[in-house]
Amino acid sequence: MLQTSLGKYLAPTSMGAGYAISKVLLLRWFDTELALLQDFTMQFLAGVLIGFSLRPVIKVIYWKPTTGFVMISLIMLVFGTLGNVLLNFVWGTPMDPGYWAVIKSEILTALVIGALALVLLPPPQYNISLGWIFRRLKKNLNSLILGKLLVCGGLQVLLFFGLQAWLDDTMTSSGFNERIQELANLPPLELQEKILLIGTHGILTSLLVLLLCMFFLRSFFEQLVVIGSLAFVLGIFAPAFANFQQIEPLLLVDQIFIGLCRTFALVGFAVWMFRRPLE
Repeated sequence: MLQTSLGKYLAPTSMGAGYAISKVLLLRWFDTELALLQDFTMQFLAGVLIGFSLRPVIKVIYWKPTTGFVMISLIMLVFGTLGNVLLNFVWGTPMDPGYWAVIKSEILTALVIGALALVLLPPPQYNISLGWIFRRLKKNLNSLILGKLLVCGGLQVLLFFGLQAWLDDTMTSSGFNERIQELANLPPLELQEKILLIGTHGILTSLLVLLLCMFFLRSFFEQLVVIGSLAFVLGIFAPAFANFQQIEPLLLVDQIFIGLCRTFALVGFAVWMFRRPLE
């Protein structure tokens, strides 16, 4: 039934239920009081969004089960939880026990989704193994590719500071240069540490785009839309949606719009740098 037209909607919806249930139960394991504050409906809807964003990628890539589990988990973590941890360090987000309880529950939830996706969204064939991926990476990784990854990391730094200073209406400074200075002086990290963390986030995101471009052979526009939407939903929209009631409306709009621009600009550039031409 999951292969029918009904399955196009049933599978992502089931993943939404699995996401919400696993995240709330795991969070209850780490921090019972914090779990009680979670809105299950918003977590469910965030999971449905993740399911729909994963579907166009998973269904057309012929991963073997172990490979699929590893890759889907990596997608969830790099585009989502671990990538956001790097940016939260930059923003100076308080890293209290409650924060790490949420992070641990999200990491384990990513593994649950990686396993659940293999059942709900199975590919038509099972061809691509982890060994094939490592051999392909070993063949393709050279000084040129490494240089491109560093360029993507540098672009992420420019996008982060530039778009935040240009579009964030919640900042106290009025001029563009003053806003850049305000971001650079944001405690507790020094500017060099911020650049390192933001650049690392850009490199990891671009590396995952490189991996996806090895399998997801489509036109540039289709790769941009599918991979960009996946990165945006996992990294920006789903977390904001799940915590909708805990974020001020103006801050939420700024966060989503700036994240949308930054994500699609970086993913678009990475796809252009790493995509394989259609034969």
